[in-house]
Amino acid sequence: MKIPPSKISEIASAADIVQVISAYVNLKRAGKDFRGICPFHGDKDPSFYVSPQKGIFHCFGCSVGGSVFHFLMRMENWTFVEAVQHVAQRYGVALQIDDRSDSRRDGRKAILEVLELGKRYFLENLSGEALAYLLGRDIPRDSIGELQLGFAPDRWDGMVHYLRSCGASMRDAQVAGLIRQRADGSPYDYFRSRIMVPIRNINGQLIAFGGRVLGDGDPKYLNSPESEVFRKKSTLYGLDTAREGIRREGCVIVVEGYFDQISLRIRGFFNTVAPLGTALGSEQVRLLKRFTSHVKIIFDSDEAGIRALKRSIPLFLAEGLEPSCVLLQEHKDPDEAIRNMEPDSFKALVDQAVPAISFFLDYLQSHYDLDSISGRNLALEETMPILREIPADSVERDYFIEKVCSRLHIKEERLRAALRSAALRTPQSPKSPRGKGLFEFPADERNVVRGMILIEGFLDTVQGSGVVKDIQHPVLSNLAHRVIDFRDNNGWLDPGGFLNSLDDEGLSSLVASWVTPRPEEDDLRQEPEGLQLVHESLDRMRRRKLEQRKTEIKERMRKCLPGDDEYNSLAQELLSLGRLLHK
Repeated sequence: MKIPPSKISEIASAADIVQVISAYVNLKRAGKDFRGICPFHGDKDPSFYVSPQKGIFHCFGCSVGGSVFHFLMRMENWTFVEAVQHVAQRYGVALQIDDRSDSRRDGRKAILEVLELGKRYFLENLSGEALAYLLGRDIPRDSIGELQLGFAPDRWDGMVHYLRSCGASMRDAQVAGLIRQRADGSPYDYFRSRIMVPIRNINGQLIAFGGRVLGDGDPKYLNSPESEVFRKKSTLYGLDTAREGIRREGCVIVVEGYFDQISLRIRGFFNTVAPLGTALGSEQVRLLKRFTSHVKIIFDSDEAGIRALKRSIPLFLAEGLEPSCVLLQEHKDPDEAIRNMEPDSFKALVDQAVPAISFFLDYLQSHYDLDSISGRNLALEETMPILREIPADSVERDYFIEKVCSRLHIKEERLRAALRSAALRTPQSPKSPRGKGLFEFPADERNVVRGMILIEGFLDTVQGSGVVKDIQHPVLSNLAHRVIDFRDNNGWLDPGGFLNSLDDEGLSSLVASWVTPRPEEDDLRQEPEGLQLVHESLDRMRRRKLEQRKTEIKERMRKCLPGDDEYNSLAQELLSLGRLLHK
C-alpha cells in the first residue's frame, strides 16, 4: 500500500510534531528545539531532541529518530500507513486510501471496536448491588459515569449473546479478551460478577478492562489478557487523564490499585496513576520518566508495602531517579486514607514523602540492632538483593553504597567485595545494541549518500559518476537507491520530504541522525567545506572504481596474446584509465 509522497508531505506539514510527541514525552524548550528524556532507551540525561523547524526528532543517546510518523510507529507499534492515517485524521487532512489488504490494521480495528461493544454491555448492566457497591465506596454517580465504570453480570453467556446480537465476530471477541472458548469450541464470558474498570492507553483509547470481583471470589482482580493493543507492563491506569495534572503539579503520585487511583482522582489529585494490579515494572518507570523526574509512591501499610518499596528502588535508580515514598500507618491503603482524611491533610502527608533510600534505611534501623554484628549482617542481607539489581559501575550504585555504608557502619570495600562475589555467580545479560550513528559506516560511502540527501544538485553529480552501483555497504546502497527512486518518481527531492516517505524505522533513524548530528560531529559543514568534503569522497570512490577496473584489465591482458585485437582494445582502455586517474 502506497501513499503519494506529496500527500505524506502535506500531512507532515500540517502536523505539529512537538504537540504530538508532548503527549508521550515531557519536552522543554532548548533554543529553537525542544529536549526531553528519550522514551526508547534508559535515558538519564535529556538526549532526545525535537526540531519543529525540520519536523524531526532524534536521540543522541540511542540514535533513534525520524519524522512524526516514525515516532508514532515506535510508540504505538503502528505500521507506517497507520501512523500517517492517524496524523491525517488528527490534523484534518483528507486522505483516501484503500486499506482492505491491510490485515494487521483490520485486526487492530476489530479489537478496538469489539472492546467498545463490551464497554456498552458493562455499562448497561451496572445497577442494583453493583451500583450500590460503588456508591458505598464513596464514588459519586457523576464520577461513575465519567469513569465509565460498569458491571459484568454473573452469567456465562451474557456477553456472548450481546455481541452476537450486535453482529460481532466471536473470534474478534476472543482476541480482545471478552470471551473464552471451551474444549468443545463453545464460547463463554471471560468476566463474570465483576465491577468493570475501562483501561485506556496514553491517548485515551480503550484497550482493555480490569475487573474487581463483587463479593467473595478468586482472583480478586482480573485483567483482560494481553492482545495486539494491550501490554500490561507498558500501561499505567489513569495516565491518559493524569498527564496534564503531572505537568501542572511537577510530580506524579503512584498508588497500587484502580480504586486507589479513582479515590484520589475524584478528590482533586489529578496527577495519580496506578500499575495494573501487579508490581511496578521497568517499562512503567520509563513511561513515568517521560513526564516527570519527581515520583511519589504511596505504599500500603503492611509487609507487602515494604516488599514493594524494596522492589521499586533498583527500578527507579536504574533510570536515574530516586522516588519519594509514603508508607501509610493508620490506614490500610490510599483509598481508605483519602476517604477518612480531609484532602488538605492527605496532601500534607504526600508532601512529607521521604526519599526511598532514606526511608528504607530508616526501616532497617528500626528493625535491626545496628550496634551488633548480627544486626548489621541481617540488615546487609536485606540490602544486597537491591544493590545487585542496580547497574554496576553506575553513579546510582555508588550513591546507594555510600548511604548504606554510612548508616550500617560497615566498610565500603567489604560491601563492594560482597557485590563482586555475587556478580561472579550471576550470569550477565548482554547489552542492547545501539543504533547506527554518524561515523559507523565507511566514511566515503557515508559522505556521498548523505550528500545526495542534503546537498542540492549533488544527486545528479553522483549519478553521472556511476558510483552508485559500487556502494558496498548494504544499508547505504539501499538508501542511495531509495533517494534516486524518490526523486525520479516525484520530480523533486528535499531531506524532509524524503525522510517522511521512509516506511523503515531503521533508515528513518539513520537519516534523522544525519540531518541533526551533534554540532561537534557535523562533517557536512556550510560551504565551501561541506561541498568540498563530499566531492573529495566522491572522487575517492570514483578513483577506487577506476583502479579496480585497471587491475581487472591487467589480469585479462596477461591471458591474451600480445598484439591481438582483444589485447589492443584492453591496452587502449588502460591508457584512457591512466589519463583519468592522473587528472
